[in-house]
Amino acid sequence: MPPHGREATLLPPDHNQGRQPDSTAFMCPYCEAVLSNPGAAQCDSCLRPLPQKGTPVLRVMFPTGELKVSVGQHLVIGRDAGQSPVASTFTQYDNVSRRHSTVWLDPSGTAWVRDEGSTNGTFVNGERLPRGVEAPLRDGDQLRLAADVTGTVQLT
Repeated sequence: MPPHGREATLLPPDHNQGRQPDSTAFMCPYCEAVLSNPGAAQCDSCLRPLPQKGTPVLRVMFPTGELKVSVGQHLVIGRDAGQSPVASTFTQYDNVSRRHSTVWLDPSGTAWVRDEGSTNGTFVNGERLPRGVEAPLRDGDQLRLAADVTGTVQLT
């Protein structure tokens, strides 16, 4: 019976033909399926985009914590733990909406932000985004939520 899931990650690939076999296979970071082609753009099982070596990571450094977003990941920013996995970073700010904005990194490595209908606004370098409008983020940009929660964008 062929191994599956995590067991398969310990088997060397069969196609190494004379080269030293790898001790592990590559897994999809989302569904943990073993990848037959680690250089593929997307997972064969869950069809989500795969992070590539050298692919940028979006970091937003807020005074209360750092947000980190990989290619293909969307992160809702806000105070409601049911809607935002980073809610604890913003709970002390009453003027940040429960579902304030969303940040993500597209497959080309471009970072984006969208205001999700927040009460007090999402600002990029001091300019307020209209509700539902997507705006690109660049390394060094200032992302502000409401009046006083400012983070610095880093693309690494």
